[in-house]
Amino acid sequence: MNCKIILLSACVVLVFASAANADWLDATGQVLNDGWEAVTGIFKSDNKETEQKEPEKLPEYIAKDWDKLSESLLEALDLKDESETLPASSWFGKDKKSNEKKINKLLDAALKVLMQGKPLDLRKQAAELRERGNKLRAEADNLRNMRITAPDKSKLPWAKTRNDIDKKLAELEQSIKDNEIALTKLDESLADAMSEIGLELTQEQIDVLLSSVTGDDLLQNTVVFANVKKVVEKLADLSKSDNNNLDINRRYTGMYLILNDLLIYTQSGLVAKIDGTYRPQLEKIITEAEAVRRDALDKSRTKKYSEAQRNTFKLNAEANEMTVKVAKLYIELLKTQKTSINNNLKDLIKNRDVAESTYRTVKSSGDLRNLIHSGLELFDSIHALSMPELQPFESDAMRREFEEINKRLKIN
Repeated sequence: MNCKIILLSACVVLVFASAANADWLDATGQVLNDGWEAVTGIFKSDNKETEQKEPEKLPEYIAKDWDKLSESLLEALDLKDESETLPASSWFGKDKKSNEKKINKLLDAALKVLMQGKPLDLRKQAAELRERGNKLRAEADNLRNMRITAPDKSKLPWAKTRNDIDKKLAELEQSIKDNEIALTKLDESLADAMSEIGLELTQEQIDVLLSSVTGDDLLQNTVVFANVKKVVEKLADLSKSDNNNLDINRRYTGMYLILNDLLIYTQSGLVAKIDGTYRPQLEKIITEAEAVRRDALDKSRTKKYSEAQRNTFKLNAEANEMTVKVAKLYIELLKTQKTSINNNLKDLIKNRDVAESTYRTVKSSGDLRNLIHSGLELFDSIHALSMPELQPFESDAMRREFEEINKRLKIN
């Protein structure tokens, strides 16, 4: 099977996959369209109440920070309203640009509340276990090196004999196995947690997700989307309190509008991350690896080195060639994902524009009625979201190189 196809299949949900995945965003964009088509028909309706099922109770992590979330959303709404009368830019005083910065800070504050949930907790635990596993392996490698010069016996109490080292290595090997078992159980728990919010993942997908530098992007945006759905359901419930109260109408339709802005904000952030973080780092990796490859290849052909040394240079050249190959495939994938994000952002922005127009109408007329209830259709397909099938890497060398690149991206 073609290496490029295999790697792209294996990486497709890893690089900004939450928003970048075309299937995911196509589904989300369609839901947004369906939801807001219902919204635009509100004022043409016969004003009959839309039957809604009782919303689920808010998760504890959102409920305890509900005041913070509401405050952030409403402050952002006030700033958005204020921006309508401000100049685009100004040497002194407020302007649209300064207000936008304040709004983004408030969206970040709201995201802190919404970026919580079992999947992210499990992701954090998995990262800690993987880090522990790396430290255990490094310690074992160090002991193997010490064993080379360790004495068989010693009268010095602080000296480590080969027997001492062998015992410690056995303990470390058991700890490494226990750590792997714990990771496997965590993988299973994460698969269940993701299933609860509508994403069915195989164990292979979970394994790659947890080890990928972009796994956080996927999990965070998926969890945010699921939490926004819960919040909108709660707004729909709260809106039943007094449909004739202008302030209540403004509050809940406005919060709904800002939640739409928040979803767009997260997707735009992924585009910025592609252009400003990951692609430059990958290009740097390619430049460095290509320079080392050429140097090693030249020396592998130089007669002043022994045959063994030339063979080592040749192997080094091949290793760096693999690095270049995988990094270039990574960049091509980023291009594809960025295109997908931008195409779907256009639809999200158009839907937001409809939401804003509706908010202004409600703001002036006080007509709420079924707005938020109809808007709930925006989230109906969350349970239908899925990830593309992940294929295993064609070779262990390609898998190791992919993991090594991810480590470098995490460090930089």
